[in-house]
Amino acid sequence: MSTRRRILLVDDDTRVLFVLGETLGTLGDRYEIVSAENGQSALAILRETHFDLVITDLRMPDMNGVELTEAIRALSPTTGVIWMTAYDCRTLVDQAARLEVFRCLDKPLEIDDIRDTVREALGQAAKKPTTGSEGVPRLE
Repeated sequence: MSTRRRILLVDDDTRVLFVLGETLGTLGDRYEIVSAENGQSALAILRETHFDLVITDLRMPDMNGVELTEAIRALSPTTGVIWMTAYDCRTLVDQAARLEVFRCLDKPLEIDDIRDTVREALGQAAKKPTTGSEGVPRLE
C-alpha cells in the first residue's frame, strides 16, 4: 500500500486555510493536510517533515511566498509548489519559472480547480516543469 501524500497549506488568513483544508480533505485519506499561518512556521514544519506539495499564498507578512519557495527549493528541490494570489499570476511568470512552480492560481479559488490542480501536481511530481498554456510553469 502506498504512503499518504503530504500537503502543506500556507496562508496568513485562517479562513483560507480552513476552506482549503476542508476542500482538500474531500480528496480522501491518501492525503495528509497540514497548515501554517506564515512562512516561518511553514519552514519549521518543512525542516522536520518531507512534504510532497506546498500550496502558499504569495502576499504574507514577514516572509512572502516567493521567499518561502526559494527556501523550499534549498531544503527540498523536488517538493511541488503551487502559488495562490489575489494580484494576478501573469505578473509572476519569470519568478515562477525560475523557481519551478507547478502553477499559480488566482484568488478567489474555484474548489474544483484547486482539487484538480493538486491531483495533477501530485500525479506528475516526478516530471520536470515546462511552461503551460497560461504562461505559468506547470508540469506536463
